[in-house]
Amino acid sequence: MRHVLWMLLPLLAACQSESASPVSTVALAAPAAASGDYLRMKVDGVAWEADHDIFGAVHPKGYDKAVLIAGSFGPKDASEQAFNINLYDINAAGNYPVQTGNPKLHVAQLANLTPERFLSGGPMGFDMRVEIVEMQAMPTRLTVRFEGTLMGNDNHPVNVTDGEFSYSE
Repeated sequence: MRHVLWMLLPLLAACQSESASPVSTVALAAPAAASGDYLRMKVDGVAWEADHDIFGAVHPKGYDKAVLIAGSFGPKDASEQAFNINLYDINAAGNYPVQTGNPKLHVAQLANLTPERFLSGGPMGFDMRVEIVEMQAMPTRLTVRFEGTLMGNDNHPVNVTDGEFSYSE
């Protein structure tokens, strides 16, 4: 029983400290990743830039001609803001509409913008325009521009402008 109590104490302390400390609801731009890869955009007019887990893939094994972009901002905890766009059946660079209910199942989403707005896009709805400027599978080289609207779980739209992504292996 003592061992269980000692294991639960840090968890209890973490839960209490999270509720006691205020959480910032505005993301500040982070410095660009040292690798030269980046994912940046404006979210409701505020600069947002991924500072870790920046990833791109062109036609990865097991997916139907998929193009994937992703990146995260902030601490690796429950407040981490993760953004991704997944496109399917993409054969070449070009312009692609990414809208809720599309037959190819493209998706765009941003998680944890604020504690109250924990999901924007995805199943909540999205209307994005994505331009693939450059794509190469081996080694991966991917350059993308994007903009549009993600519907938040609180029924408020999140406007994404000036979106840019670059990734290379």
